[in-house]
Amino acid sequence: MTRYGIITSYAPSLKTVGQDIAYAFKKAGLKIYFKDYMVSEHEAPNLFQRAIIFITCDPLYAHSWFLLAREYNLLNIPTLIYTTVEGEPKQHLISKWIKQGCYFISNSKFTTKMLKRVGLKVIGMVPHGVNMDMIEFSKKLIPDQKQMIKDKLNKKVIFGTVASGHPRKGLDRLSQAIEIVNSKTKDIGFVIFTNATGKNAFFDVENTLILTRFGKLAREEILSLIGALDFYIQPSLCEGFGLPVLEAQAFGIPVIYPKYEPLTEIAHPKLNYPVSIQDEQYKDLGDGILYLIHEYNPKEMADQILNAYELYTKNRQEYEARKKELIKHAESFDVKKIYLQFLKFWRD
Repeated sequence: MTRYGIITSYAPSLKTVGQDIAYAFKKAGLKIYFKDYMVSEHEAPNLFQRAIIFITCDPLYAHSWFLLAREYNLLNIPTLIYTTVEGEPKQHLISKWIKQGCYFISNSKFTTKMLKRVGLKVIGMVPHGVNMDMIEFSKKLIPDQKQMIKDKLNKKVIFGTVASGHPRKGLDRLSQAIEIVNSKTKDIGFVIFTNATGKNAFFDVENTLILTRFGKLAREEILSLIGALDFYIQPSLCEGFGLPVLEAQAFGIPVIYPKYEPLTEIAHPKLNYPVSIQDEQYKDLGDGILYLIHEYNPKEMADQILNAYELYTKNRQEYEARKKELIKHAESFDVKKIYLQFLKFWRD
């Protein structure tokens, strides 16, 4: 029986997706071998016969992973590179052999466009899925998370986000939006799950609970924190996919998000709170990617937060109805359905 190698990095966001692919394959009765580090070309032939390498398409970081995929293919281990990117990979960092000998599966229409712009071979697209079983499992932790938030904030309605302090994550814009909201009402609390760098954006901002164990909690703890919110905020200026948007909807939680691809590919178009984009431009932040930055007005984000607050406080019946529809929407992205699409890209 064919064994599938699912190989990725130990970075939390990458590892999560890799684990979900392995989970979906295992649930389908397939044999899998999952590792969150490079499995050398010397070991690989004895461990699996086909492979998926999931890595961000940042040529500065991923070059050695692309080389590993090429080596696997030369060893007759058909290998797909599943990838995401938040802008255009820097052309001068992409070697000719990557364009000729690597085969990419994108995670969004946006990623597809960015890869094709620099001449990479995109043979298909498989969107990220949401692990509905893990969502269900994490629900048992939500009451404790809600109590913790209530003890620390004690506000009528709770909004929150999960984001690192990387400049593209837009925490400075969110901080501005919160300041505007605070000038209108003191009944809204904000939970910011980030790292030490991200914490700096909220210095002296009232009605915020800053949790700085980003990348250190078990997955079910992070999911239960999202599930304990009334609304989720996605403040990022660029994304390759935006999995937390999908995870929030899987709990039935409406999302405030900037209206750009790929977020528009996964956010329900009528049940959430989009924020219009004022401008977009490529920006070099020192990585191997020219990030496609989508600028929005923090005031409009604040207005959407207040609109969501009004729905929650004045029309709870509509809020609960939205929750049910959002869950249905997210279920169409269940990993057990989505990730089996990889199988069609291998030829027997």
